[in-house]
Amino acid sequence: MAEDLFVGWLESFKGSWRVVAGQNPAYDQFPCQYQFFYRGKAKGSFWYEPVFQVKTLEGQLVWRRRKYRVRRGKVPGTFYFSVLDNGVVSNEFWTIVDVADNLSWGLFHYRGAARVAGQSYTGAVLVSPDGAFPNDRERTKIVAALDKCEIKEWELYTVDNCSCIDPPLGIPEGSSLHTIVQIEVPK
Repeated sequence: MAEDLFVGWLESFKGSWRVVAGQNPAYDQFPCQYQFFYRGKAKGSFWYEPVFQVKTLEGQLVWRRRKYRVRRGKVPGTFYFSVLDNGVVSNEFWTIVDVADNLSWGLFHYRGAARVAGQSYTGAVLVSPDGAFPNDRERTKIVAALDKCEIKEWELYTVDNCSCIDPPLGIPEGSSLHTIVQIEVPK
């Protein structure tokens, strides 16, 4: 079920989630962040692919994509991510902190380190289906979720989602989305 929370809106929208804001300025400066969570072709495999824009030294915005392998943690709602980025392997531990019952928003917390660089980092991302802030009625719940991570609302950096033209979206052919849970009704 926790994987299904990550998969989120993938069947209905252009991605599982859009990043609204995040706590780590190194990652949350990138505009137009789409998140894709999906099950791979191999049994039990699960993947995360963020798609985002990067501003080049020449001032152009170009699309980038990373592919993370995801493994379940021992505690439900926790996951281990690994990625090879520019020749450096990074390992991250993610927690699903909270997701609204109607999937109007979610808060995911992560901490990680680049193996050879010895650099560690933490952060959190507030997500929604369309990249817009959830309505004011949800604010109390979001602040409570942030408190669980010891993050204050004012520490979040807003992601610029206003100029997201022609993003390279989609998941690999043969991948699957949500798990279908079979429930037997006692007779």
